[in-house]
Amino acid sequence: LGVDRDGVLVGTGEGAIRLLEVQPEGKRPMPAADWARGYGVVPGTRLD
Repeated sequence: LGVDRDGVLVGTGEGAIRLLEVQPEGKRPMPAADWARGYGVVPGTRLD
């Protein structure tokens, strides 16, 4: 997992995908980078 101003880069079994926007449960869609900063996501965090 990596975070930059463009979004959140998530590693997969076959490469990586960049999340540009996320929608936390019960909330409005938001830029993925803002979500990561607000929720304390740091490089190396595992998303289950």
